[in-house]
Amino acid sequence: MKKIVVVVIAIISFIGVACTQNRTYLTDLDKAWNPYKQGQVLIFGSSAGEVDTIEIQRIEDNRFPDGLGAPKNERLRILARLGKQSKSNVKQEVRLLYISARTATEPSRIDFEFSIGGSDFWGKYFNIHELEEYKKEYLELPNMTFNDVIRIDDNSNQRLRPYDIATIYWSKSSGYVKCEEKDGTVWELMNIVDSPK
Repeated sequence: MKKIVVVVIAIISFIGVACTQNRTYLTDLDKAWNPYKQGQVLIFGSSAGEVDTIEIQRIEDNRFPDGLGAPKNERLRILARLGKQSKSNVKQEVRLLYISARTATEPSRIDFEFSIGGSDFWGKYFNIHELEEYKKEYLELPNMTFNDVIRIDDNSNQRLRPYDIATIYWSKSSGYVKCEEKDGTVWELMNIVDSPK
């Protein structure tokens, strides 16, 4: 009888370990890459004299702390409404930032899905731990300054069109602060308007 109990306990322990191997977790350090709050409006100006806005609509934190989680199931999504849409005039929600938790085989990662003035950044799957090692730069814009900015170049394999975004500048404290299109057009953050309480 004791052997049966020991075998049953061993089987239950093995199943418990096997089932939790693919559980995913977003750490506080991973979540710290999201500087946005619901209701904020980001106002950008371009070197061509255009102005565009991004309104933070929703922040979705899909957590699975106590249950089984398939790889990449735990994620933090920032959904926004763009002032100008690239494909249509209908204002729809788009993903602005997507943070995926680590798995047993893959590190935590970020997809920067920046769009402004009808231009898009196509880079994907940036390893958070590698981003932490990027050199932080000081960036002075007309209305604000940042001392925690990293430069992130497009890592997609697609051929960029002249109006596609080739480089973004990301501040861990404020998010997207600047971008450069392939044709040299530059967009810079002019203001962040918080939602009225």
